[in-house]
Amino acid sequence: MPVSNLITVAEYAKSFAKEDIRRPIIEMFAKSTDVFEALPFEGLNGSVFVYYRQAVLPTPQFRGINEASSSGHGTITPLQESTAIIDHDIDVDRAIVDRHGPERRNYEEQMGITAFGQLWATTFVKGDQSTNPRVFNGLQVRANKYSRDINNSAANGGAALSLANVDKTINAVNNPTHIIAPYQSRPLWIQAARNTSLSGFVMQNWDEVGGLKLSYANLPFLWGYPKDDHPYMLDFNEVGAGGGSAVTASLYVVSVGEGKLRGLQIRPIEARDIGLLQDGKTYRTHLSWDVGLVDEHKYCMARLDSWTNAAIVA
Repeated sequence: MPVSNLITVAEYAKSFAKEDIRRPIIEMFAKSTDVFEALPFEGLNGSVFVYYRQAVLPTPQFRGINEASSSGHGTITPLQESTAIIDHDIDVDRAIVDRHGPERRNYEEQMGITAFGQLWATTFVKGDQSTNPRVFNGLQVRANKYSRDINNSAANGGAALSLANVDKTINAVNNPTHIIAPYQSRPLWIQAARNTSLSGFVMQNWDEVGGLKLSYANLPFLWGYPKDDHPYMLDFNEVGAGGGSAVTASLYVVSVGEGKLRGLQIRPIEARDIGLLQDGKTYRTHLSWDVGLVDEHKYCMARLDSWTNAAIVA
């Protein structure tokens, strides 16, 4: 049985010794989005990942005594994915460190790492190689293939999210594991958990440190990243299927893991403390990641679009 080389960013951070200066940097990166807690990454040995999807199954038949056996083979479709490079230097003036101490450089590094993680998260959802060939295609582009995009409403401006449509979206995914939804919609799900007419559908739980964990149909939610001074990974800023203003949002039901939706990487994210440059006045930390995405199973994801920031209905 082959050994899987899948690893999440959070697990990768734990692989470093506690005294390793790279560990806190990778840990900060892992906390930049909750997607890193769930999505595993597979290491590549070459520049592209080649995989296959079934197109047509063979047709075996029952047979009688002394009759010939059926024969034939199915048809597969070869596909491939490539990675995209994210490189970033976090430069801090030596004078700032001299005046405020190394903690100030740590703060600058934290902001750079957070922005690095958010760039990946935004690309994970909205990446489109047709408009920017330097990135990998995200969930939205991939959902447009193979009828994996479901409309919550065809009305102008969308409509309130229907749990019946969420159920259809879940049913469209092979062994779903998570729901990715806009952070701005979290109050709607909390309200739905309090609504007696919807009770039993949306569940509230708490993690080991008392943090709120929401789930629907036993699928935990991923929100991107918490409230801060930055755009959201998903937001109510899309034009619905029926047209109108850009006031609707999408959610994604995904199945992550081996053979399903997962990240690709030439090597895990690299964080290097370059130290003081030759100019004598700049401290540099370099972040680098050659990373991509693959939706290997045809039905490892589905998108539900055209729903508004209104109370959830049955």
